[in-house]
Amino acid sequence: MTEMIHILEEYFRGYPARKKVVKFLWEAGLSVKNGKIYVKDVEVPITGIAEVTGVNRKIVYHTIEYIESKPALKILFENLAPRQSLISIAPLMGWEVLELTISKKAYESTVAMVLNGLAKRRIRVIEIFGTNTYEGKAKVYIVIEGVLPFDMIAELKKTNTIEKIVIRTSEKDKEKMICPKCEVKYCPRKISLTQRS
Repeated sequence: MTEMIHILEEYFRGYPARKKVVKFLWEAGLSVKNGKIYVKDVEVPITGIAEVTGVNRKIVYHTIEYIESKPALKILFENLAPRQSLISIAPLMGWEVLELTISKKAYESTVAMVLNGLAKRRIRVIEIFGTNTYEGKAKVYIVIEGVLPFDMIAELKKTNTIEKIVIRTSEKDKEKMICPKCEVKYCPRKISLTQRS
């Protein structure tokens, strides 16, 4: 992700307004095809992009034209798509998110060790999302069902390849959780919540 931003900065050096637009497109996973901007197959209004990036519509059109004039950018942005993640909604579902900042050289082995530790404790992993770029911090986000046990936290703290541990806990206020408000009666998630309550 970080090196991609550097590549985009090189292409858009000297065009600060266009750079704002292209960074937004990249971060939002919006594709550029045939002079238009899309989220998946739905066209996004140019006016909306201009407003959110703080530029005029003309700048957005110039950015699109520039992207389509450079073969490498054209291929990249034609195939761009939004990334889906449960990280932000996990606490509302009663799940926890384990966020780890890991030493770059030990990224793969550390992630494997953490997943092995979760498997040994029979903790269900809902989603894994990670980045190990050449620049910036190496991170992994693991969404788990239930609560991370204290012995696992202690084990992670002792691991010298893990630089930082953040645990986003599930929503304690049941009124704010999605499951009690959902009308689906036979969802396995809802059944397990009912049994625990």
